[in-house]
Amino acid sequence: MNLIFLVWIQLLLQKRESILMKYIINFTITFDPDSRLLKLRNKDQLTIELSKPATRLLIELIKNNKNEMTRETLIKHVWEDYGFSPSSATLSNHISELRKAFEALGINKDILITVPRVGFKMEAEIHPETKNKELDTSTDGFGKNDITEDSAVQKKMIKKTVGAYGKKELHRVLKPILTLIFILLSIITIITILTRERNEEPKPLGTMNKCKIYALGDDFPDPELFSHARIMLSDIEIDCTKENRDIFFMESLSANGLRKTSFMVVCTKNSEMNYKACQNYKRID
Repeated sequence: MNLIFLVWIQLLLQKRESILMKYIINFTITFDPDSRLLKLRNKDQLTIELSKPATRLLIELIKNNKNEMTRETLIKHVWEDYGFSPSSATLSNHISELRKAFEALGINKDILITVPRVGFKMEAEIHPETKNKELDTSTDGFGKNDITEDSAVQKKMIKKTVGAYGKKELHRVLKPILTLIFILLSIITIITILTRERNEEPKPLGTMNKCKIYALGDDFPDPELFSHARIMLSDIEIDCTKENRDIFFMESLSANGLRKTSFMVVCTKNSEMNYKACQNYKRID
């Protein structure tokens, strides 16, 4: 029982930084390790939920941004330290998951570079942000230095105590605890996504032959936005006279207001009016 309590404290100490932090990647994407979500900045509708291993992998790559990471190191830190025994193929599959997520949000998948005969490297601009800055201030008369010193002492005590039980024993105890944490986080994430989907519906912009065009995000439906959508449809050579399609369109300005990015999702319907395929398009003006 004492071991479980000490391990639990250790997990809380290790997760404290990731819970309090989120990361801005290449100035356009926000990564929240706590919710496992990648999303376009200021556009919550364009969101991708990562698997738990992919989340741990991305955290490790961010921590070592622009440094080459061997396959063995990544496998150890992302899987073996959590009690799992993956193969090299498992690592490759989750690298692929991250690349597809970045590509879907408009970032070149080459942000994750394969280093031949070595492993992988992340090449990006990373800017950490505090999610809840007020947690850094004292509210109960305890100074920040007191908390830091206490945490350091606890970490040293826990490390010595846990080490005596051996790695296998630690994995045996950690596995059910981590499973419970992941289940709770998954439930919270699902509830959040379902709530968001109920409250945020695409707004109709207009119809162009067999294409129904909708606005995503905070864009207010107006003739100008509809005109921009029609121009982009023409540029990417989408023929609205042959098949029934739903078109989802949005625009966003860069942080400095100098560049405009247009996103479009084209979903083709089958004879039963269900989606049979969707494709993403991006244009930067």
